[in-house]
Amino acid sequence: MPALITSPDVWQRVLAMKKRQFDLCLAGHALLAVAVSAFLLTSTALAQAGGGRGGRGGGPANRDSMADRYRGAVSPSQRKLTLHGGQYLATDENRYEIVYMPLQTRIYLYDKSFQPLSARDLHAEMSLQLPDEREVRHLPFRYAPPARWGEQDYVVAVLNVAQLNDRETPITFQFTGLPDRQHPTATFTPVFTSANVRPYVTQVLATKADTDAVVRQRVCPVCGQPLGVKRPVVKVLIAEFPLYLCDEECIAAVRETPRRFLPQPQAQRPNTRR
Repeated sequence: MPALITSPDVWQRVLAMKKRQFDLCLAGHALLAVAVSAFLLTSTALAQAGGGRGGRGGGPANRDSMADRYRGAVSPSQRKLTLHGGQYLATDENRYEIVYMPLQTRIYLYDKSFQPLSARDLHAEMSLQLPDEREVRHLPFRYAPPARWGEQDYVVAVLNVAQLNDRETPITFQFTGLPDRQHPTATFTPVFTSANVRPYVTQVLATKADTDAVVRQRVCPVCGQPLGVKRPVVKVLIAEFPLYLCDEECIAAVRETPRRFLPQPQAQRPNTRR
């Protein structure tokens, strides 16, 4: 049976020792929390960097260097959402949004302030090696004018990403005809992963350019509430079609049954002229 502590001096020493142990324990937990926070911040920064290296004069990616995969790519922390659901690359004067879709890849062009620029004079080519091919494949981009008024134009190349077999694949993008006359060319080599493919329903960044569309839609199709009254408007893309919602909670309903929220084709009126 353990002896009872009866002396006040001994009792005080025991309490002081226990307090020191407790303080050391708290300090250890604090250091652990700082380390975990630093790890999460680093991981978040790398994830936001979005996977590319290059810029002017950039060359092929080094498969053995993970750090090189993020060099030269920009995905600003204040823009967790992108304008078209892609990933950003950057030079000093321009920003490029690479949007991987199941059967095609698009590139949208911006200035350094992320103001949209026309891609009409942009010439681009992507180079990659498919798992089942020995030679590098070179895919040219062609210009795609806006499908609807108010939309941004882009350049597009045909690529079935299923051919990459969910592998990490360096893809080199070469640009010519850039608006910056002093630096009209640029090269990037981001690493593609299946996580880069834009899903069928994806949340994107809403901007002032969406104001007219929000006014036309007026209400959230999920909950029926007026848009923008209590909370900022949330924008999603269902394939090519923009849809505006009250908040992020409504996105789950759209993802569950997206076809329900697609615009319905208008029935043609019968021709009564004779």
